[in-house]
Amino acid sequence: MGNEIVAFARARARVAVRRAAVPAAFAVVGALFVLFAVAGLFAALFFWLEPALGPISACLIVAAVALLLAIIAFLPLAFRRKRAPPPPADAALPQFILLLARSAPSLSPKHLVATAALLAVALLFSARGQKK
Repeated sequence: MGNEIVAFARARARVAVRRAAVPAAFAVVGALFVLFAVAGLFAALFFWLEPALGPISACLIVAAVALLLAIIAFLPLAFRRKRAPPPPADAALPQFILLLARSAPSLSPKHLVATAALLAVALLFSARGQKK
């Protein structure tokens, strides 16, 4: 029974890590490319303005453009967005609970308390996704 519980927990952890890590890695790579592109654009703007306006005025204009772009970038954070729908119900949870219930008669009192706590946590996580 212990091996099955460990296998179940590992499978759930792998799915959760993969679900979070892959988009995060793509976001980091994309953010680096955007950062380099924006830095190049600011340098081009400075060198375009500097001969006509001087270095101080060109720096101030580039800083004002950067500030304006930062305000525009943070503007969506000021408004609430609709929450993402909860993930679909996992069919493995009822099987996990059934496995715990079948193994309960053969457990010592200490293991029985740990099993009950684990069952309560599993039910709490499954009920948390159903709230509106």
